[in-house]
Amino acid sequence: MSAEALATSAPRLKPKTGLTAKDRQAIAEKLGVVLADSYQLFIKTQGVHWNIAGPSFYGIHNLTESHYQNIYEAIDVIAERIRALGEKAPASYTTYGELSSITDEDKVETAGAMLKMLIADHETVCRSMREAIEPCEDKGDYVTADLLIERLAWHEEAIWMLRSITAG
Repeated sequence: MSAEALATSAPRLKPKTGLTAKDRQAIAEKLGVVLADSYQLFIKTQGVHWNIAGPSFYGIHNLTESHYQNIYEAIDVIAERIRALGEKAPASYTTYGELSSITDEDKVETAGAMLKMLIADHETVCRSMREAIEPCEDKGDYVTADLLIERLAWHEEAIWMLRSITAG
């Protein structure tokens, strides 16, 4: 491999798909928040999966595994959409911490408290997605809006499932 090939950086791309550079950048910034929130939720869901204990262990362990696997796949789709819009996808824990409204915490909790934490974090992701959907539709970026609407539906279902376990 030549030294020139290794010197290539991730440039801002300039797609000509009907969105202005300014609109693509604004949408990518909103998606960056969704990506950061999703990554934080992924980490916390995996933590609950590892640390859950008690009579509901098996069911919650399996549910959180399916949830973190779904979120993990979505993270890649969201990041790749940011790149398709021509922008750099945020890619560090520091940046995610700065962009996300989800608090980073790692404490010993009851199963109920951990599930309530995940419910609140899914709700945060839903709010960041709703904030991102409107500008997408306003600017005619239906691809990103569709991606977000599909993800929003999944998170709302996850909230329903978690609330059903806690009955709250």
